[in-house]
Amino acid sequence: MFQMEDEMWNLNDLYHGFDDNYENDIKKLEQMTSDFKSLVSKKDTMIPVQFLEAYVSFEEKMTKHVRTLYAYASLRYSSNVNDPEPLQYMARLDRILKSTTKENVMFTRYLKTFDLDVLSASSTLIKNYLYNLKREQENANYMLSESEELLLTKLREVASDSWRRLQNMLTANLKVSYRGSEITLSEVRNLAYEYDANVRKDAYESELKALESIQDAVALSITNIKREVNVVNEFRGYQSPLEPTLRNSKMTQATLDALISAMESYRPTFEKYLRAKAKYLGYDGGLPFYDLFAPVGKGAKTYTYDEAKSLVIEAFYGFSKHLGDFAKRAFDEEWIDVEPRPGKVGGAFCSNQPQIGQSRILTNFTGSLSDILTLAHELGHGFHGEIIKNNDPLHWSYPMPLAETASIFCESIVNQHLLKTIDDDALKLFVLENALQGDTQVIIDILSRYYFETELFKEATKPVPASALKAWMLDAQKKAYGEGLDPNLRHPFMWLMKPHYYSAGLNFYNFPYAFGLLFGKGLYGLYEKDPVPFTDQYETLLAYTTKASVEDVAKTMQIDVTQPNFWHQSLEVISKDIHDVIYLLEKTKDA
Repeated sequence: MFQMEDEMWNLNDLYHGFDDNYENDIKKLEQMTSDFKSLVSKKDTMIPVQFLEAYVSFEEKMTKHVRTLYAYASLRYSSNVNDPEPLQYMARLDRILKSTTKENVMFTRYLKTFDLDVLSASSTLIKNYLYNLKREQENANYMLSESEELLLTKLREVASDSWRRLQNMLTANLKVSYRGSEITLSEVRNLAYEYDANVRKDAYESELKALESIQDAVALSITNIKREVNVVNEFRGYQSPLEPTLRNSKMTQATLDALISAMESYRPTFEKYLRAKAKYLGYDGGLPFYDLFAPVGKGAKTYTYDEAKSLVIEAFYGFSKHLGDFAKRAFDEEWIDVEPRPGKVGGAFCSNQPQIGQSRILTNFTGSLSDILTLAHELGHGFHGEIIKNNDPLHWSYPMPLAETASIFCESIVNQHLLKTIDDDALKLFVLENALQGDTQVIIDILSRYYFETELFKEATKPVPASALKAWMLDAQKKAYGEGLDPNLRHPFMWLMKPHYYSAGLNFYNFPYAFGLLFGKGLYGLYEKDPVPFTDQYETLLAYTTKASVEDVAKTMQIDVTQPNFWHQSLEVISKDIHDVIYLLEKTKDA
C-alpha cells in the first residue's frame, strides 16, 4: 500500500477553529439577515433604482461573509465526517440563511414588475448584474407562495439534506474487508489501478460485498431525494427534472441534444478500444469492470507526492507562468488535503474561496498516475477560481457545464507534457491509455449515469428497492458500454457511491462532465494551433463563465455548441487516441 506522511490542508486563512471569531461572525450574519429583511420590507417606499442598488450591494457583502463561514464548516466536515461540530455549525448556518426565504421570494416577485433594461440605463451597478437580475426575474415563474417556499426550505433540512448526509456518512465510514484487513472504500477503489490482476479482482469483489451491507439504506436515500425533487418540480411547473437543471446550467436543450447525440455516435469507437484492451489482457469478449482501469504497457510506477507536485508544476509552467505560479502557491501554502483515511469523504473536489483569493482541494492520493491527473484536474478548478476572484462578488459562480472546462484543460496539459517526453512505445501506451481510461469514463460511463438517472426519475414516485436500482444500473451500463464490457462483470452499485446523485439541487450532474471534457479538448486543440494569443483569450473566457450562458461563453472562441460539428471535432481527438492505443496494444502485447 502507498504510504506518505500526513498531508492536510491549512484552513487558518478562513478560521482557526470554531472559536470566538467564528461565533462573532455568526452573530454578524444574524444581524445582516435582520438588516436584509428590513431592507426588503421597504421596497415599496423606495425608488426602484435605489432599492435595487441597495439590494445588490447588500448581496455582495452577504456573499463574502457567508462564503467564508460556510466554507470553513463544510471543509472541516469533509475531512472528518465523524466530527459532529462542523455538521452542527452547517445546520446552524442553514437555519439562519433559510430565515430569509420569505424575503427572497418577495424580492424575486418584485423584480417581475420592472423593465430591468430601463433601470440599468441609469445605474452602472444594475447594468453590471443585469444578466443575473434577468435570470432571477425569470425564476419568479417557478416560485411557490411565500409560505410554501418557507415550508419547503424548512422541510428540506430533515428530508433531502438529511438523506444526502446519510449516504455521505455510510460511504465515508464503510469498512471494506480486503485480504484479511479492513480498509476504506476510497482505498479499495484505488486498487483498481494496480498492476496485479488478482488484486484488482479481489478488490472489486470485496467492494461489492461491502456495498451490499449498506445498499438498502442508501437506496432509500437516493429514491427519497429524487421523489422530493419530482414533487417540488411538479408544484413549480417544470415539465421534467431536466428542465431546472438546464436552467441552472445556463444551457439550452439544443446544446444538450447535440452533445448526447455526438457521444452516442462514437460509442462503437469506444467499444473497439475496450475489446482491444480485453484481448490484450487475455479475455475473449468484453472487459470485466474491474479491469477498466488496469494499467497496460510499462510504467506501473507509484509516484511520491513530491514527484507528483514537481510533475504538475513543470507541466503548468509549460502553459503559462500564471498557471505555474498558482499551482506552486497551492502546494506551498498547504491548500490540499491529500491522503485517504477513515472518516474522510471519498473522491476529490476543489472549493474555490475568491473572497480570500484562495482555494482548497481534497484528494485521496495513493500514488497512481490517475491520482496525478486528478490532482491536475482539481488544480484546474482552483485556477478557474484564481481567475474569477477578480470578478465582482455576484460573478463568482459558474454553471455546472463550464465548471469542468479549466479542470479538463489542466488534465490535458499534464498528459501532453508526459507524452512529449516519451519515446518508448510501452511507456507511451501506459500514459496514453491511462488518459483514455478517463475519457471513457467521462463519455461512456457518463452516458450510463445519464441513462440511469433518467430511468430513476421516471420511477421515483415511491421508494425503490436496491434490487431495482442495481438492475437499472446494469441496463444503463449495457446500453452505454455495449459489447465493450463483459455482461457478467459490470458494476451494479455505481449509483451508491457517486455523491452527485444525492443533492436535490444537482440533478443530472453527469452531462456537465462530458461537456467539460469535450469543450476542454476543443479548447486545447485551439491552443495547439496558435499558443501565443490563446493564453490571454483563455483567461478571458474563464472570467466570462460567471456572466453569461454556456452558448455565449463558447461564442467568445467562435464555437457553436448547439451544433454537432464542434462535439464531433472534439470526439475525433479522442478517436485518434483510441486508434493509437489499439495500435500500441497490438504492437507491445508480446514484446
